[in-house]
Amino acid sequence: MADKGCKYSTELKILPSMCDDTSMLGIASVFDIFQDYATLHADMHDIGPEGMHRRKTFWVITKTRININRLPIVMDDVEINTWIQPADRASCERDYSITMNGETLVYGRSIWAVMSRETGRLVPMKELYPVVDFDEPRPDEKPFARAGKTFDEADELGSYTVRSTDIDIGGHMNNVHYIRAMLNCFSTAKLKEMNIKEVEVNFISQTYEGETLTFKSRRTENGLEIGALNSDGKTVFIAIVN
Repeated sequence: MADKGCKYSTELKILPSMCDDTSMLGIASVFDIFQDYATLHADMHDIGPEGMHRRKTFWVITKTRININRLPIVMDDVEINTWIQPADRASCERDYSITMNGETLVYGRSIWAVMSRETGRLVPMKELYPVVDFDEPRPDEKPFARAGKTFDEADELGSYTVRSTDIDIGGHMNNVHYIRAMLNCFSTAKLKEMNIKEVEVNFISQTYEGETLTFKSRRTENGLEIGALNSDGKTVFIAIVN
């Protein structure tokens, strides 16, 4: 394990519980790993779960994109890296990578903000962001895509009712469970055919136990855009898959 302020690195063995039917690391598990190791790094700077609870604040992730060169397979030994970028007034960015033998297998980029548990408002980053040397390069400067939030004319993929096992400590559907529910709209054969190399997600609003989400898709210049709509027809999650 290594920590040099803005960056945290550690080794990880890819276990069967992380893998899909191909014995490769599952796409949803990539998102799990990135969020979990972001938490470990944040905890080193007292802005992990305990520190945020003490401040009556919590982290929210708004956007994430992963780029897949290739996925590791079961029992591979890989290195997980995560590092932070300089923050602006109300948000910050965090990068991630999964590497093996010097090769970058997966790269990720995300945008985070902090909310007050008491007011529900954004907390200025200067109140808690660590003072470190930001000396880690960013391999991909491509901006996040823009996707329309209206899916009225899109094709319906399927629906999903939020269950108790989808709920996280915040009392709402865990971010990665949106991705699992979305991927479950496709068969294993279809997912192999899609050969997904990039997934970008935008978490828009919260969903709670018992709510039903309807997934719709459309093909645009961005790629395959997939929206999750709640019972009121409001889009709560958007993914762009390529």
